Amino acid sequence: MERLLMDILNAGIALFQNGEVKIKQSLVELDKIYQELREKGEVNQSIKANQVRELLNKTVQDANEILSKGEESSQQALAKLQENFIRLSAEIESSIPEPFKAAAKNTFEELKHLLSKKQ
Repeated sequence: MERLLMDILNAGIALFQNGEVKIKQSLVELDKIYQELREKGEVNQSIKANQVRELLNKTVQDANEILSKGEESSQQALAKLQENFIRLSAEIESSIPEPFKAAAKNTFEELKHLLSKKQ
């Protein structure tokens, strides 16, 4: 589970580093992570795990919906992704064990920096 959570954070970093250029590719990667997380979720039905899955699903769906309306909406999709990733990273940070949180500190810091830069 921790590996998947790191994958989500790293996908967020890639998304916000590349911005609009690779938004669709990043969404495909996030969707793959969501599918894997959902499959593993059948085993882990904790409230925190369900919240992370729901937020990730919402993030992917919101962005895909906005992007399906046309290329001119990519800025809007990026803004919605940013809003969702702020909530998603906070949820992940609050749900992971302390030893893993310490190991993931740099990843959290980088994602938070990128998210604050885009606002």
